[in-house]
Amino acid sequence: IPTCPAEPFPPPQDHAPYLIPLAAGPRAGRAEIVRLFCDPSTIRRLADLGIVVGAVLSLQRSAPLGGPVIVDVQGSHVALGRRLASQMAVRVLP
Repeated sequence: IPTCPAEPFPPPQDHAPYLIPLAAGPRAGRAEIVRLFCDPSTIRRLADLGIVVGAVLSLQRSAPLGGPVIVDVQGSHVALGRRLASQMAVRVLP
């Protein structure tokens, strides 16, 4: 299981410009998970849901006012808290 730094998503200059936090992604579309910036227990919990590095998520919607981000992963809808979604680096797919 990969480890993650203790701080949230690093500043943009530390990564290729095409990587964005899932929380900042489009309200609909597809994205590939590139890196998870969270603790190992959270990475294990996400893996149980099928959310791992390399997985392709279908972004369903982003609730207003700081609500959850709803994604479809392997046919299941999963609601991710805004803070957790901000710790996931994704690449938006065409």
